[in-house]
Amino acid sequence: MFARWLSSRLRMFAQGMPFYYGWVVVGIAFVTMAVGVNARTSFSLLYPPILAEFGWARGETAAIFSIGFIISVVVSPFVGLMIGRFGPQYSIPIGSLIVATGLILGTFATTIWHFYLTLGVLVVGGSIIISYIGHSMFLANWF
Repeated sequence: MFARWLSSRLRMFAQGMPFYYGWVVVGIAFVTMAVGVNARTSFSLLYPPILAEFGWARGETAAIFSIGFIISVVVSPFVGLMIGRFGPQYSIPIGSLIVATGLILGTFATTIWHFYLTLGVLVVGGSIIISYIGHSMFLANWF
């Protein structure tokens, strides 16, 4: 119900704009994809400090990144279903909250499985929703 109300308000707002509203959507998509892709690949910046801080083996620490890619394979079909069913107006904020939760909880991590869960599962799983896969579901419909 709220989505219909919001959609009607956006249509009324878009009709009064001097340019096509789809370009606003592209701008917002650009920002959310920048956040999503950088959150997903930020592990390369976190890898040396994690190694230095905890002294874990490179293999088990690099598994955080590998778990993220496995999660992206598993989550991707469900992202398509979720955006197709509920729309991007609900899916994108949910993905942003999942990424933020993973990054915040990652600061409290003390064991390797905490990093597997936060940086591997939550951050990458949420970033799939707000990156290329999520946006390719709805962005093409504007043009």
